[in-house]
Amino acid sequence: MQVEEKITKHVTRKTLREYTRLVIAFFGCLVVISCYQFIRLYLSGVLDVFVGKSLLLQLFHHLGYASLVGLILVFGFNFLESRKPNFGFVVTSIILVIGLLTEVLLTEYYLANYEILEVNILSLSWDGVNIWKISTIVLMAIISMLSLFFLFYKITAKAHRIISKMYPLTIVFFSLFLAALASEKKPINENKTQHLTVSLAEEWLDLNKYDGKVEFPLLQPTKIDDRLGVYFDFRAEKPNIVILILDGLGSDFLGKDPNYKGFTPYLESLKDSSLFWSNYVSNVGQSSEVLPSIIGSLPFGKKGFTNTKISPERNTLYSILKANGYYTSFNYGGNSSINFLDRFLYEERVDYILDRKNFDDTYELQKEDAAGVSLGYPDRELFKKYNTDFIEYPRARFDVIQTLSTKNPSLIPNLSYYEDKVDRILEKVALGSKSHKIVENNKEIFAGLYYTDQSIELFFKNYKKKRTFKNTIFIITGTHNLSDLPHENNLDRYRVPLLIYSPLLKHPKQFNSLSSHADLAPSILALLSEKYKLDLPSETAWLGSGLVNNSMYDKEKKILFLREKNNIREYIQGDHFISRNSVYKLGTDMVLKKENDEQIVRKTRDGFRNTKAINSYLNNKNKIIPTYLALFKKPKNEFSKQEQIWVNSVFSGADFDNAYSTARDLALNNERDRAMLLSRYILTKIPGHADTEILLGRVNAWNEAYGESIAILKEVIRKYPTYSDGYSALLDVYFWSDKNQEALLLIDPLRKHNIKSPDVIKKMTRAMENMKQETLENPNEVYFDYTKIKAYLDQVAIK
Repeated sequence: MQVEEKITKHVTRKTLREYTRLVIAFFGCLVVISCYQFIRLYLSGVLDVFVGKSLLLQLFHHLGYASLVGLILVFGFNFLESRKPNFGFVVTSIILVIGLLTEVLLTEYYLANYEILEVNILSLSWDGVNIWKISTIVLMAIISMLSLFFLFYKITAKAHRIISKMYPLTIVFFSLFLAALASEKKPINENKTQHLTVSLAEEWLDLNKYDGKVEFPLLQPTKIDDRLGVYFDFRAEKPNIVILILDGLGSDFLGKDPNYKGFTPYLESLKDSSLFWSNYVSNVGQSSEVLPSIIGSLPFGKKGFTNTKISPERNTLYSILKANGYYTSFNYGGNSSINFLDRFLYEERVDYILDRKNFDDTYELQKEDAAGVSLGYPDRELFKKYNTDFIEYPRARFDVIQTLSTKNPSLIPNLSYYEDKVDRILEKVALGSKSHKIVENNKEIFAGLYYTDQSIELFFKNYKKKRTFKNTIFIITGTHNLSDLPHENNLDRYRVPLLIYSPLLKHPKQFNSLSSHADLAPSILALLSEKYKLDLPSETAWLGSGLVNNSMYDKEKKILFLREKNNIREYIQGDHFISRNSVYKLGTDMVLKKENDEQIVRKTRDGFRNTKAINSYLNNKNKIIPTYLALFKKPKNEFSKQEQIWVNSVFSGADFDNAYSTARDLALNNERDRAMLLSRYILTKIPGHADTEILLGRVNAWNEAYGESIAILKEVIRKYPTYSDGYSALLDVYFWSDKNQEALLLIDPLRKHNIKSPDVIKKMTRAMENMKQETLENPNEVYFDYTKIKAYLDQVAIK
């Protein structure tokens, strides 16, 4: 008994200094695991170098993970040590070693399969698994981790000074964890245990999980229910369809009883000769997410449809109308690559995409904001460019135009002039004192509205001159109600006008039935199909049902709202609206009244949860429509697992301009295959990255694949006809492949798009001189007319 007491007295309580040494040893072992992973990848030929940016990133993520583990375990360590000396030390050591074993095994899985293990661990099959091999790996991992862990612990014994400066531990650990959490993660540089833990937690904590038995919940046989056709007097030819999506145009400005009447006078006059929906809502609260709802009646998942990683199969107005002979376009003055909108448009095979890359210096760019960023080209310039590029094809057109000048901050051209217009409107229009004060305090917003309204008036003035005007249907709506102004309730953010105007209309009409952007696509297709017998897919999957209901509220109608990314808090079910878990009864003109019937409240909340679950399931699991129904198949992933790992090793962020710089450096260092691989990867994410497309064309030419190069660069100048670098690259390829005559044929697009680049002029001059020499050497060849070329060169030559 005395011996036991003596032994107990010699067992001292471990302090935070020893605990810190354990965490440092834990991190040291993670460093070794990282080195092991990258050496294996290097020796297998997947990576070009062993030490690189990805290794450093993984070490940083391991540091963040070790800090999190240290932060979590420190409280248990102190508690157990206070109860029994050395007990907390032993338990913490065991937990950390188990954590290291887990990381080793997950790393081995990654190296064997070239993919990181996540929630699918629950469905792994053990068929064909070599148990002896797995047992050997586990045994070696146990031995190596135990040895390394206590070796690192022993090494840190003399580092008392450094360790003593690390207090307070919680602040140090938490800071390191937050820093690592904010950095970009890819499978190659991520802590595998943390990734698996997060994946499992998201799966288990998802309270809105779809548990239905139907694989494609929205899918149903296509049926034509046309309720708009009676208002049109159609011609024999299919009509043009033009959709105007106006940023921030809400019912506050153009509605049945707007709060701020008079600031969109042209649209107000147009409303009186249109089909008009007074109880209409957008499905989203941000302009960047609106297009998929309008043209595809598509679910938005958690972050918006275009931000969904897997890009689900679907059919939309774009794909269906294009398959039925329509020419399609999207026109926008801003950057279409934001939120991967351009990827969505390329997958829809849109014939022409106009965004800020397509404007030349004859158009005025909107002023920069306080951060030095310009949103793009203002609305009048957008409509001017659309009108200039417009071609009256023998086939019908489907054009979508999205504006931006009403986006905050409203830096429209000649702002003071339009602010004066706002003052005059305030003098003439009788507004309530509250509305009057809001206008006074936000004058630039209302000036932007008036500017856009006048731009639309000019757009219609020009369109009426076109031969096809009398056979065109114009659909005008807003993205959402401006959030920069106060709203009476959370539903008001989504209330927007809908106008359908056309010379084909028999008479105007106002509809009171509640409908949303998701109802637009099925209604337009039903309208056209009833008259022109469109070739529609046998089955369709629309979120919406149609613009016209038999009554104001359809009990079957369900409308989910995406306020912003990861923020779904509003929902309509029949004649009830839910916001932040409060349920309201929708009355006349969508006035809200708190619902007190507990049964209805419970039913609405259950519907909200179920609809959210289906919305998430449709996008995340690619279950909108089966692949065989998609009119345009998604481009398949052309990258092997090994190629994907290499890409992640050289580019792990979200800055694709930086990725392009890496690809360019690889090409210049004669690593052309790698440059082409990275370029192809960039273009799967940002299909409209013009510089990457040009680089891909040049690298093909350097490999003497001139035909492929010319095809790529011709497509570049078709898509970006005002970008001089595309012409410069194509002229080089024509020179290298002795195609001087083809080079000279570029004179027409150069003149049309006002290309004045000295580099292009120099190369055109070179092509002309070479062609003259060919003519001298082959006098029997047809003489090339140099008149236009010489005139162009003389006109733009730099003196």
